Amino acid sequence: MRTNHAPAAGLAAVPQVSPGHRLVPATIQFFDQIARTVWIECPDWCTDDHVENPQLAVEDIVHTSDSQDFGIHTLGSPRLVFELYARITSDAYDRNPQLRQATVAVDDGDGEYAFLSPDMADDLADRLVAFASRIRQLSRTARAHQQQAGVSA
Repeated sequence: MRTNHAPAAGLAAVPQVSPGHRLVPATIQFFDQIARTVWIECPDWCTDDHVENPQLAVEDIVHTSDSQDFGIHTLGSPRLVFELYARITSDAYDRNPQLRQATVAVDDGDGEYAFLSPDMADDLADRLVAFASRIRQLSRTARAHQQQAGVSA
């Protein structure tokens, strides 16, 4: 966050927010359990409520977008047997400089994330489209087999 040139006597500098960001409040709650409100730059795509989700330090704040999810059911069971989630994330204080930028995080809900650059995410999307095409071919083959066997779906 940058500030304007020297403020008038007795006035604080007005912060200038980076393009693609907005200034939002965040709650910092140290081990002493006293909640403090600070103002942070937050990417426009971030949907986290940084007030409702306190952190121990500003360095602990991670920005995430809404999650896009995908689930697969199985015959005879209402539960999902496979889940996939994707969201935008960035951690301004991560040791890895690539993770300080907006990345696409993909996970299956078990806590292991694949962090993808935009190019890597595009490649994944292309491969998933190709995979979907192969699944469609499998379904056509299975349908034809069922029809030959006189099975109705």
